Amino acid sequence: MNILGISAFVHDSAACLIKDGKFIANVEEERFNRSKHTNAFPENAVKYVLDAGSIGLEDVDLVSFNWDPWKSLLEECKKASLPPLYLKVRKYNRPPKNFSTIFASILLKKHIRQAFGRSLLYPVEYVPHHLAHAASSFCISGFEEADIIVIDGHGDDRATSCCSIKDGTITENWHIPILSSLGIMYGNFTRYLGFSDFQEGTTMALASFGSDIHRKFFDKIITLKKNGKYKINARCMGFWNYIDGIVSERLGKRRDKYDKIEQNHMDIAASMQAAVKRTILHIVENTRKSGCSNLCLAGGTFLNCDINKAIEDTGYYSNIFIPPFSSDCGGAAGAALYSAFIKRNARKPTRFFCPYQGPQYNNDEIENALKSNSITFSKCSDVTCSAADFLAEEKIIGWFQGRLECGPRALGNRSIFAAPFITSVRDRINSDIKKRESFRPFAPVATPKAAVKYFAINEPLSSLVHYMLITVSVKDQYRDDLAAIVHVDGSARIQVVTEEMNPKLYSLLIEFEKLTGYAVLLNTSFNLHEPIVCSPEDAIRTFNRIGLDYLFIGDFVVKKP
Repeated sequence: MNILGISAFVHDSAACLIKDGKFIANVEEERFNRSKHTNAFPENAVKYVLDAGSIGLEDVDLVSFNWDPWKSLLEECKKASLPPLYLKVRKYNRPPKNFSTIFASILLKKHIRQAFGRSLLYPVEYVPHHLAHAASSFCISGFEEADIIVIDGHGDDRATSCCSIKDGTITENWHIPILSSLGIMYGNFTRYLGFSDFQEGTTMALASFGSDIHRKFFDKIITLKKNGKYKINARCMGFWNYIDGIVSERLGKRRDKYDKIEQNHMDIAASMQAAVKRTILHIVENTRKSGCSNLCLAGGTFLNCDINKAIEDTGYYSNIFIPPFSSDCGGAAGAALYSAFIKRNARKPTRFFCPYQGPQYNNDEIENALKSNSITFSKCSDVTCSAADFLAEEKIIGWFQGRLECGPRALGNRSIFAAPFITSVRDRINSDIKKRESFRPFAPVATPKAAVKYFAINEPLSSLVHYMLITVSVKDQYRDDLAAIVHVDGSARIQVVTEEMNPKLYSLLIEFEKLTGYAVLLNTSFNLHEPIVCSPEDAIRTFNRIGLDYLFIGDFVVKKP
């Protein structure tokens, strides 16, 4: 059975293909249209996943769509029943889910017909948003049973869901309505602190520089209740209260994005981060009463590596899994996985989930792109050895190899790499290459052996380290040596790569270790204020715009003039 997963019209549009129970491909539309978090119908992504599966649209048996528009419509009608409040929400909070996007979802077949010039003869299965999130985690976890927690901005009619799955049956235990959304509150405070939508990671980084001095305020904002539930003061859901209301009255004027970041901003970020963490740990403490040893987490909130670390540190669960696409960019995958493995009880995958599910380009395609852009290049006999040599000389390189990773994190196939030793390299990447705030840290990528040696990690390794979804402490004796990847609190958002997972990147780390003694590199996404590069053309254009020294693309190397 060929199941095409689609997510569209809200943000992070994507497509996924599951063919006869095998996960074939998954990619976000933004990687093709170059618009971050695009809500466009994923025409290019659909074309790619069908090509990857060697099938045409006519071979698809089922389209599985992330979101249930009928549930969403009912929820939207409830909001619209209070016109003044509804208009205020639309103006200040700019919710991506609204009547326009809901009706676009209902008319999905029309969008497919317009994109592909043919009518859809097979059914569309609408999967409730939080069920899609739950499936995106559980179905690739390798677990036979699990507790599942989903926390995001909001689903069709909820913001937090607690479920359990056993013997192929998923049971919802309870949920929290949108008016108490931790995701919306975190996003509101991110904007209040002067950052843009989808910059919650910046707020998380800023929190490490502050202290939890505003705890009393946040304890009044979030009330912890029995059985893991909670309630958020409704005034923190409307962004107008951050401009002229309870938040601005108690914490000060909203920061403009061009204003200097003061210590109070850091403290606000720290207190908000701590409050959300306490709330989530409250939820986890309750869910563990089921007695299950496995926990699956999903939703954009679980891109927060600090919170994930706190959950793991509780020891409540023996095994924790979060997918590499835990935010809405995993919606298409989640919908397809739900339809294949939960709704129809197909045998789900049990091996490690490989995050490299997007397009790849052969040397002929890469060489043609280089020539068409009049780029001077040379061919390497061994790109890993050549790249390691330059990295050991403290050069900064672009790395374009193999299949594109899925999810928001650069996991080593579309990355910028540098030696992890000196802070000046980190500062150069922040200022001259990424052109972003100086306080934002960079992640290390390491082999398993190096990870255990230099970081506070125990074996067997958590699956979270493979997808860059958890912070760990850098051991004290190595913090000076690895200064470029150590955050102000002594932590690092690590990615561990095995030879099986990514042979070429693993080889690069080994070659770098031969030269420096460390199988660790600084790793950040290959992009500049746009989606991670997808094609050779994207890589060449970005290389020309930013201050990289070399580009290793396929078997070719390009030196910056």
